[in-house]
Amino acid sequence: MIRPLLLAALIAAVVSVAIDARATDQTLVINKGVKVTDDDFYAYMERVPEAMRFEAMADGERNNKVVDLIFTNRMLAIEARKSGLDRDPNMARRIEQHVEAFLAQQYSAFLAKNVKPPDLEGRAYELYLANAKRWTEPDRVGLQHILVNLNGRTREIALARATAIHGKALAGEDFLTLAKDASDDPGFKRDGGNLGFVSATDIDPRLAAVAFKMKADGELSGPIETPYGYHLIKRTGFKPGYKQKFEDVKTIIIEEQQAKMRDDAPVIAVDKIRRSPDTQWNAKAIAALRTEIPRAELERKQREEMQKSERLKEKTPQGAAQDPGAAATQRKN
Repeated sequence: MIRPLLLAALIAAVVSVAIDARATDQTLVINKGVKVTDDDFYAYMERVPEAMRFEAMADGERNNKVVDLIFTNRMLAIEARKSGLDRDPNMARRIEQHVEAFLAQQYSAFLAKNVKPPDLEGRAYELYLANAKRWTEPDRVGLQHILVNLNGRTREIALARATAIHGKALAGEDFLTLAKDASDDPGFKRDGGNLGFVSATDIDPRLAAVAFKMKADGELSGPIETPYGYHLIKRTGFKPGYKQKFEDVKTIIIEEQQAKMRDDAPVIAVDKIRRSPDTQWNAKAIAALRTEIPRAELERKQREEMQKSERLKEKTPQGAAQDPGAAATQRKN
């Protein structure tokens, strides 16, 4: 199996070759000398993560929309300049701030990309020892499952039905066949009543309390009550927990630490600038920027927001109710 990082690298290489092989500066649309070229298009597409870029460019309709957006933005920007909008002092500052924000974002990415991590194996081993719980696989029990829910049934009727199914299982009828005929578990279509090997946190704690006390494969539980009905479970196996070896998880820990160093690089750079003795903060002037709002006006605005929120709730249709069977078993996909 190709690892995700390797797959991303392979896709990026394909993208790079495809782009390098293209015709350069080819006109895509033109209006009285104002044009959009394929170089404009590829520059725009750099905002898409490299591993996803090749797939994104395979969508012809999306490509059309991107070219149209670049063109219309360019034409409208020309009209904006003709109107003198870029010469308005406040507008000029806002434009400058947009440029600065974009360049800051790119420089942060540059810093992260160019981090040169040291040998982290020693640090990885320290983290492995310090976080033993993370690398310890829990006990797992193999289970088959039947749910008799409360849809259209009283608790008494549901219990009677679950008890009858339990009796058939004790008499030797196949548990999964009974599940096929009688289980109300919404996950049945996916797993046929066989939950596989689950940990105590994978299932409802009431089921776990019974399942992990079973001593032998083939052992059946009686009806287990939850808010969603009555459950029957059958043990099919047991796998004791174990601690993963450092060699098996070393690469994961090192990659996590390398990613953290990349994430931290721009944060450290910004913090260094903020804390520099050359940076002087005018706290008094900054505090003076605060707008004072009379309490009555503030309360009025809060009431308006609450009323607006209530009106939105009234217009929003209620979401589908949570599936009780799925909530009861709490299975992880």
